[in-house]
Amino acid sequence: MDVRLNRLLNSAEKLVQDKKDTKDVGSGKTGTTVQKSDEKSDFVVSLPVQYHNIQSRLTELQKQLSKEQSRIGLLEDATQEENKLKELLFEGEPLFPELGEGKFTKPEILENSKGNISSLLAELKKKEVEGENIFSLGMMLSPEEFKGKIGSVSTASMKPISETMVKRLLGG
Repeated sequence: MDVRLNRLLNSAEKLVQDKKDTKDVGSGKTGTTVQKSDEKSDFVVSLPVQYHNIQSRLTELQKQLSKEQSRIGLLEDATQEENKLKELLFEGEPLFPELGEGKFTKPEILENSKGNISSLLAELKKKEVEGENIFSLGMMLSPEEFKGKIGSVSTASMKPISETMVKRLLGG
């Protein structure tokens, strides 16, 4: 699920504006009262759904990656016979359906699997970052509601952020 850049920017701008308005009212700089809307934007409401979708996609990608890694390990093993590879299953499905069809050879399948691993790793990284961004937005905008919708989040399940990671994220 893609997060539209304009929706993300509009939500961020609204958040900054709300904080400025609240700060101005709190410091007495403006004479007008700021009315907070009880209605939430579609973006904020859809954050838990987007987070769950990304987590589901990550699980699927990790399963595909495990399958491709298994394929590569078996194909690189010179002692493995092609006939025995045809019989191997991964989660109830043939691990090497291409061998049964007779269209591809072991080296061709190996090259194909290596390419698949590269693309899976790239997509995994992209989805992980997207998931972290959505999680951060949800926790920033309405932490209690977001936590309630995504399930219990413990500090033990989250890895600590290193100082170098923060510097890198901030462009330093």
